[in-house]
Amino acid sequence: MGCALFIRVVNRPMLVSRFGRSFVEAIDLELGERARKLFGDVARVRKTDDGHLLISEIVLHDPDADRLTAEAPTESWLLRLSGRTTPHSQAAWLANLRATWVDDDVARMAEARSVKPSMGVPTRADLATVDTVLRAMKSDAISLVMSAVHAPNDSRKVLYFKCVPWCRAFSEGKSSPKVYLPSMARAGRMGCFDRYVVARALDLLASSPQLSIGVNLSEQSLVSGLLWESLLERLTRSPELAERLVVEVSEGARVAGRSARTFLDRLRVLGCRIAIDDYGVAYGVDVGMVIPEPDIVKIAPAFIASARWSQSARDRLRHLVQLGASMAHDVVVLGVRDAVDKALVCDVGAKWMQGD
Repeated sequence: MGCALFIRVVNRPMLVSRFGRSFVEAIDLELGERARKLFGDVARVRKTDDGHLLISEIVLHDPDADRLTAEAPTESWLLRLSGRTTPHSQAAWLANLRATWVDDDVARMAEARSVKPSMGVPTRADLATVDTVLRAMKSDAISLVMSAVHAPNDSRKVLYFKCVPWCRAFSEGKSSPKVYLPSMARAGRMGCFDRYVVARALDLLASSPQLSIGVNLSEQSLVSGLLWESLLERLTRSPELAERLVVEVSEGARVAGRSARTFLDRLRVLGCRIAIDDYGVAYGVDVGMVIPEPDIVKIAPAFIASARWSQSARDRLRHLVQLGASMAHDVVVLGVRDAVDKALVCDVGAKWMQGD
């Protein structure tokens, strides 16, 4: 049996409003890095949908004993994560860390905690948002805003353009995909939306032979099925489009392994490049198994946000760049803001960057 610990930063909303989301992501990153550094391979760290950080023991299978074994006692985790040296009661550690003790069954509790909102009933506001987006799709009121992935020392040297779908049907401040896509996910409509964006991207590729475009696919889309067949047939007929299409999958996505891998393998055979997005924060075991050899690794913005202030964080970013380069042809640092950040990207050895 293993153990699991949920940690929540209790003043997160205040920190986000005062210092920005990148600062709070850096806090999560520091907690995760501390757990992995202290406990090595037995520590698994991931963010859950309700804002908690899950730190759990990876339970290793012992083939000789036909049982499950684990290595680090829970009390040791609590003691070392807190930075203290004098042990006291488990309840006191939990209070000190603002953490919740859940159970000894890691797999069951992690699964229960990580159930996505999309598995429940969407709210009335969600349904209204979905209706607006679907109408916008029919009238092509979705703008595909392009964000260049380019060399840090030469913005004219572009790897591809990341396609970000903004919905013009909403008032200013609500048209960002970060605002309306959660409602689409809760309503189970992300597959429909992703296919629309991919079709639009293919139209752009067909009209612009020098262009390469990246699109992000949600976990709801990573399944083989008849609904994707027309787009897959188009890619089969037009390999010159497929080779200029980059399919991005967030590292934090929870995917159905066999089905997702079959689908992504099919895209790769057709000529598409596959990228792991937001690499490093979620420690996505699921995505890592589905995409063991990505073409592109995109390092999450939280890492460069931390690296601006700390040498240890810069070393961490450099290590992630090296790790990404060991499994992918291209490594991209996300969240680059200015000339100082660009110099930092060059210093850690990354060849590509993308802005906020």
